[in-house]
Amino acid sequence: ALRGAIEREEISDRGAVISDLIIDDNPGHYTAWEYRRKWAVQEGLVEEEIQYAAEQVVSNPKNYQVWHHHRRLVEILDKPVDALELTQNSLKQDAKNYHAWSYRQWIVKKFNLFSNEHEFVSKLIDADVRNNSAWNYRYFLIRETKFDPLSHFPESILVQETNYAIRKSRLAPHNESPWNYIRALAKLTRTPLTDIRGLVDALRNSNPQTTIDNRFTAHLYADVLMESDSPADKEAAAKLFQKLRDSDPCRRRYWEHKISTLQKSMSRF
Repeated sequence: ALRGAIEREEISDRGAVISDLIIDDNPGHYTAWEYRRKWAVQEGLVEEEIQYAAEQVVSNPKNYQVWHHHRRLVEILDKPVDALELTQNSLKQDAKNYHAWSYRQWIVKKFNLFSNEHEFVSKLIDADVRNNSAWNYRYFLIRETKFDPLSHFPESILVQETNYAIRKSRLAPHNESPWNYIRALAKLTRTPLTDIRGLVDALRNSNPQTTIDNRFTAHLYADVLMESDSPADKEAAAKLFQKLRDSDPCRRRYWEHKISTLQKSMSRF
């Protein structure tokens, strides 16, 4: 029936009812969603259709077409219409829902809704320090609000965020997220890892065993030493990589690559 309406170029209430029935049976039916968008625009019911889409998100939180429909309607209306609340409620149900995080990034950036986002994501990391999606979102906020490639990145922000990640790493030492966050910030700001050596040293001094037992701490510290101009530091890095190779056989080839790269750089001294 919907195919016939489309072939006749019929955009009508009847077609909308049919598309609703199709969506109830198959929420991933792209053609039905597209038909509803055309119908909503024609009838001046975009806000009402946004509400319909929001209700469908509750029932189908991991369905791409539902989120896409909501986004296209928001683009047409050019205002967020409770989109932050929609993503927040979805993340309460599943704090790692990719569609909700992706949509929130888009909404926040398009409508410049950054003001309360840092607090929002901090609460989610406090609730689950292993939530890699929340760490990614924190990086997104820093990149979009604090970083200007044409000017100098505030060192205070880099130190503050590195310290934050190190503090969180103590809550779950074998969680990779905060270590990836530190590396991502350094790469974003083109900051040599040697510049954060003092912070990593402080972590090691507070618990010397962590550099031996924790792969992520050892890896970061070895990379810090590897970037140093000191031959003694490079030798210490080589020993750490060798320990990692022996204790982490799943990544043995990677650690051997790091050792080989380091040895080539040491041969120049």
